[in-house]
Amino acid sequence: MKTFLRLLTFTKPYWYKVVIAFIASILFAIFNAASLWIVSSLIDTIISSEPKQLSDYNTLSSIYKKIEFYFNQYVLGLNKIDQLKFVCYSLFATFIIKNIFYYINWVYLAFVELKSINDIRNELFSKIQKYQISFFDKNKSGEVVSIMLNDVNMIAASFQKTFQIFFHETISMLIMLVLLFSISYELTLLVIITMPVAAFIINKVSQSIKRRALRVSYKGADITNIVIEKISAVKIVKAFNMTQNEIKKFIKSNFKFFQLHLRQRSLLGVITPINDIIGVSLACLLLWYGGRQVLLFNQMSSDDFLRFIIFLFALLQPARKLSGGIAFVQQGIAGATRVFSLLDLDLEKKDNLILNKKNSFDKVIQFKNVNFKYDKDGSYILKNINAKILKGEKIALVGPSGSGKTTFANLLLDYYEPFSGTIDIDGIDYKKIKTSSIRNMIGLVTQEPILFNDTIKNNIMYGSNHINEEQIYNATKIANIYDYINSIKDKLDTNIGEKGTKLSGGQKQRISIARAILKNPPILVLDEATSSLDSESELKVQNAINNLVKDRTVIIIAHRLSTIKDADKIFVFNNGSIEEVGSHDDLLDKKGIYSRLCSIQFGLNKDE
Repeated sequence: MKTFLRLLTFTKPYWYKVVIAFIASILFAIFNAASLWIVSSLIDTIISSEPKQLSDYNTLSSIYKKIEFYFNQYVLGLNKIDQLKFVCYSLFATFIIKNIFYYINWVYLAFVELKSINDIRNELFSKIQKYQISFFDKNKSGEVVSIMLNDVNMIAASFQKTFQIFFHETISMLIMLVLLFSISYELTLLVIITMPVAAFIINKVSQSIKRRALRVSYKGADITNIVIEKISAVKIVKAFNMTQNEIKKFIKSNFKFFQLHLRQRSLLGVITPINDIIGVSLACLLLWYGGRQVLLFNQMSSDDFLRFIIFLFALLQPARKLSGGIAFVQQGIAGATRVFSLLDLDLEKKDNLILNKKNSFDKVIQFKNVNFKYDKDGSYILKNINAKILKGEKIALVGPSGSGKTTFANLLLDYYEPFSGTIDIDGIDYKKIKTSSIRNMIGLVTQEPILFNDTIKNNIMYGSNHINEEQIYNATKIANIYDYINSIKDKLDTNIGEKGTKLSGGQKQRISIARAILKNPPILVLDEATSSLDSESELKVQNAINNLVKDRTVIIIAHRLSTIKDADKIFVFNNGSIEEVGSHDDLLDKKGIYSRLCSIQFGLNKDE
């Protein structure tokens, strides 16, 4: 229930539309009841061969009887044809009016439903974008996408069903119950007695539906993850002739998804038969009990009993829809449980604090006794790191794979906070500076260029504001990609496809470099930016990088040691520690780890 009430908080900004819809529902229910009253009067008063006699008004005790008195008083004063005409006009008018209110209710509730779902999606996407990088380390992208789409859609379906049903059917049921009470409180009490039994059965079934809906949701996330993973790795799948194997694995997983879904749908299908069995049992009981009152004991007129049966069957239809709506609520709660599990995660730790802005890098970045591990119970990735990066220096990070180079760069970018120790920039602790300020000062060129399914222009402009086309073209010239862009039909407006699939590796990397040039950051991180390229592409990209690094502080993660010989300082990582620091020549002279790496890679000696 708490989850459902929390869902309803998303409708709060639109409360006035809910109020209008609620009033429209009440008026719809009133005119719907009036149309039934008119139909029953047609049967009772006009079609009857026996002349209808008015009761003494002073002897009438119920509101129902008094309303009937005034209706009959007017109708009985007309001839049969005029009575029929009056009833037809009245019936037509009530149907027109009730459907106007139905449409008003539908439109306003549709706005509230869709806008609430829109707000949920917006909040969920915003939260996901603000989560710590560790969130993406621990969660599968397919699962996040599944929650974002499938579970929110489950909530949307639940909203669509429950809002309309609870507004229309609950109010209609209440009005019908009032009318039934006014006709016969004894028979109405029999109706009410059966409600807890029906509610208990439906609740049990609905709880089971919720459990199965959660299982379907989890399995749906697995399916989504498989699809995303295999599509993104389609070249490897084909290269290793694993297409049929992956198809078989998907079919097997999809069949399990089908079985779970079928069980859930089977339970949903049980609700209508249960309602019908309860309804027909109630109808038989009332026909027997009420018929005896009419036939044997004369405690109720045949007209009242007929009208009671008409209103009773009018009550059963919204009751059936309402019980079905409860099942849909449970499905929505199952989806909401998963959505709120994401919404309730912590944001980046500094986002909720009042922190300083810093717009320039003036002197030095320092790592002081920094230790870091990705999990509290895991092993340390970085151990007692002490490093100093001066403004304008070109720093290289080298070492075996898994030695901590990329983690060092991730801490520099404020993707993670140190487990212990501090990182300072110009004497200010990172923890006291806005994350956005730190990242505004740092440009990043990764080993695998990250591009979007958009135009070349928008990919280059990404992260930069108030940029004109001349600045973009200047950036492409510095990045050595201008000639290629100028040679294609749509130039900067060319769409490069998902992840830049329409471009070569070198072209993608140079567009990534143009993006960094346009950002014009004082600090630049190059994460093995040329390691995956062929010799010709590497030469072009390296020239672009040489243009990019001018007058900047540069941190280069490199496996190809030939690219960092001219670095001011080289940090040599090994097993999470910085074991050597110095220039290329100094480190060769030490005959340590760096010298050994150079010998392995190039067969170099110190005089190389």
